[in-house]
Amino acid sequence: MAEFETAARPYAKAFFELAQEQDSLDSWQDALQAAAVVAADDGMRAFLDSPDVLPREIGEIFLSVLEGSGLDADSDFNNAIRLLAENSRLAALPAIAELYATLKQEAEGKIEVQVRSAQTLTDEQQEQIAQNMAKRLGKKIKLIAEVDESLIAGAVITAGDLVIDGSASGRIEKLVHAVNR
Repeated sequence: MAEFETAARPYAKAFFELAQEQDSLDSWQDALQAAAVVAADDGMRAFLDSPDVLPREIGEIFLSVLEGSGLDADSDFNNAIRLLAENSRLAALPAIAELYATLKQEAEGKIEVQVRSAQTLTDEQQEQIAQNMAKRLGKKIKLIAEVDESLIAGAVITAGDLVIDGSASGRIEKLVHAVNR
């Protein structure tokens, strides 16, 4: 996503504001996620990069693929896809969908917190982390826990731009950098 994040941000914000006005945040999120899946397909990415097809044609073909996948989008969403095609930004759809989801969570007072730990966390540990992060961030927490044995011990917690690295590998890395200065 990083390669498209700068280009995706204004589109995500504009789509979010439009969806908010229409009171259709969920349907826009679903449509953007479906479009992101199509845009991320290797065959579609090659097509999007084709210099032999006009942007307008790319937009219409992209919309027909979305319709073929069962997406029943409104005219505003279809116009958004056409706009992205005209500006050669359809490949940014995965980043747009991710940023849109973040904006939606923020508006709902929620945040996704990812916990990577060296060992599987118990339900009690996950609940404790969720409670502590809710208190710290003042938001409802959706916790996603995964095991990453490369951490050696401890955990890394990520919530938006906040990263709390309490892993042994993180501490070793800090020590190595301190020694090499």
